[in-house]
Amino acid sequence: MKAFAIPLLLLAGTAHAGDHWCGLPSAHPLDAAHALAMEASGGVTVDMHDAQTAAFEGWDGELNRLYRDAMQQFGKDMRADALRTAQRAWLAWDRAETRSDLAQQADGGSSGPLIVTALATQRRRARACTLHDMQDAP
Repeated sequence: MKAFAIPLLLLAGTAHAGDHWCGLPSAHPLDAAHALAMEASGGVTVDMHDAQTAAFEGWDGELNRLYRDAMQQFGKDMRADALRTAQRAWLAWDRAETRSDLAQQADGGSSGPLIVTALATQRRRARACTLHDMQDAP
């Protein structure tokens, strides 16, 4: 990846704050917190890493919460079985994507881990939206 693209990618998660996650009327608290933490980092790699890690952990937790909520809502009907299968496939895909991202960033220096974490966070954020929207469906 070209050096000029790195700052854009690292801030991609914060750019979503203006997009208002999942079409909601305001920024998701996780996006708002990530934007503030990245701004406060002042470009210091260790602080950016901490901000990225917090965002990843937050979206991973949100993803898990929304999955549990959907499974509870669906109960024992076929939607629960289908979601379980889909989620397992998504997790396998996510692991494969992470391995690919790690390989692509193997020589990325100190920004490599930041990019890998940003990409993993973006995947969780998108999947969480899918699960959120699924629950709103009749």
